[in-house]
Amino acid sequence: MASIKIITYNVHGLDSPSKRSQVLGLLKRHRADICLLQETHFQKQKIPCFKHLYYTQWFHSGTDSKASKGVSIGLSRHVNFTLIDKCTDQEGRFVFIKGRIGTITFTIGNVYAPNTEQIPWLKTALKKLSSFSEGTLILGGNLNVALNPIIDTSTGRSSIRFKSLSKLTRTLQSLQLTDIWRTLHPSVKDYTFYSIPHSPAAHIQNCQSASILSQVLLDHSLVEMVYELLHTPPPFRCWRFDDLLLKSPQNVKRIN
Repeated sequence: MASIKIITYNVHGLDSPSKRSQVLGLLKRHRADICLLQETHFQKQKIPCFKHLYYTQWFHSGTDSKASKGVSIGLSRHVNFTLIDKCTDQEGRFVFIKGRIGTITFTIGNVYAPNTEQIPWLKTALKKLSSFSEGTLILGGNLNVALNPIIDTSTGRSSIRFKSLSKLTRTLQSLQLTDIWRTLHPSVKDYTFYSIPHSPAAHIQNCQSASILSQVLLDHSLVEMVYELLHTPPPFRCWRFDDLLLKSPQNVKRIN
C-alpha cells in the first residue's frame, strides 16, 4: 500500500543557492515526498528557479517587501499530483494547493503566522482555507502558537490569553484539524521552534507516524508525518536493462 511522507521546515531564508542545495539535499535524504517550507524570504518578482531532479513541482507565496516571510510547497517526482487550484496571500504567509494524488483529492496548506496578533491572523487564514479546501486536508506550518502551553512549551506558559487559545482550538476543530504529533504522543515533551503538521480528525487512522527530527542545518527542527494512501497503488517506476551487461563475453555466453 502506498504512503507519502510530509516534512515541514522553517528554513530561515533560501536566497542563497548553496543553502537551497543543502536544504533540498537534506529533505531528499529524509525521503520527503511533500515539503512545506516557511520563511523562504522570497519576493514575488524574485522567486528563484528551483531546478531539482527530485523535487519537480513547486508552489510559492512571496512578499512585496524584504521582510522575513515567504512559504513554499514542493512535491517530489514520485508524487503523482494533478493540480486543481491554488490560493496564496499578498504577504507571503500562506499557500494552499488543491489536487489529486492518485484517486484521492487532497488540500495541502502551508502557513507562516506572524509573531504578534497570531490568533486574529490565523482565524482569517483558516476561514479562507475552509472555503478553499476539498477532500483530505493537511495543514502544516509555523503557527507561532502553542495550543497547550502546559505541555507544548518548556516554561508551561504563553503570552496569549487562554480564552484566545480556546477560540483558536475551536476554529481548528470546526475544520476537523488536529495536532497529529500531540495525538500520537500525548504525554511526550519535545520542543521545536516549529509548529507541527495537522491532519483531519477523520483521517487520523491513515497517519502511520509523526516525528520531530533532530536539528541539522538550522535552529528549527524538521517535523515529518507519514500518511497512508488507501486504495492507491505504489507509484510505477520503469525498469531499465543495464546495457553494460551485454559487453561482457562471460554474460553473453551465459545468456546464450
